[in-house]
Amino acid sequence: MDRLGSLPSPGKLEGTFLWDGIINGPVRSRRLGVSLGLNLIPLHSKLCTFDCPYCECGFNTPKAPHSRWPSPDLVADALRKTLERMGAPPDWVTFAGNGEPTMHPRFPAVVERVLEVRDRLAPGVKVVVMSNGLSSGRPAVRDTLNRVDERLMKLDPGPPQLVNGVAYDRAALVDDLRGLVDVTVQALVVEGPGFSGASDSAVAEWLEHLRRLQPKAVQVYSIARPPADARLKPVARAQLDAIAARARQVLSGRVEVF
Repeated sequence: MDRLGSLPSPGKLEGTFLWDGIINGPVRSRRLGVSLGLNLIPLHSKLCTFDCPYCECGFNTPKAPHSRWPSPDLVADALRKTLERMGAPPDWVTFAGNGEPTMHPRFPAVVERVLEVRDRLAPGVKVVVMSNGLSSGRPAVRDTLNRVDERLMKLDPGPPQLVNGVAYDRAALVDDLRGLVDVTVQALVVEGPGFSGASDSAVAEWLEHLRRLQPKAVQVYSIARPPADARLKPVARAQLDAIAARARQVLSGRVEVF
């Protein structure tokens, strides 16, 4: 993402990969256009139910001492002030940040307040949640995700314990994702020690899950910024194009390469 010059924004904390604050951006995203990010994770912490070696925010950390989850009112106020200062609204308000946004203990209330601010100040702006989907089977999280405009869920080719840093049941995850409306899958393809997300076996297994899910769209891409594990390598554009072509054979939705 390229930072836009229209609005001052906090940078990353010195010596870390972490964003220092609730608001990130606006930035120009290769997948979303102009995006204003919302970070719900306690400051100085990287908290996620994945621990992906490719994450630009680094590996997971303990929750920082004395840090707190930002309240729904605090998130809404930060968004309100930022939208009021912007000369033109962003294309998207994006729940992303330093970890998994659905981990916030009051995630439904935060989304409710954000939607209220959006409807009042920038009704043309879409709200999207980027998530790994592991909590999407919980009714409160599922219902909240279905309230926003878009749901971008992770489903990467390759062994989960290597590409996502944790072991989980991918078939069960797909079952949960099928309870969401119009899912867009984000698929990051990468090579690392002991695995390649671009291998025939990894892609074939991934395609079977996509066939069951039938997402609205799939976004195929590789790493473009320094990952947590420096041993990881990006996958060439030609390989990404070939993977996307295979996905188009089993899906009716849009498949794009970034």
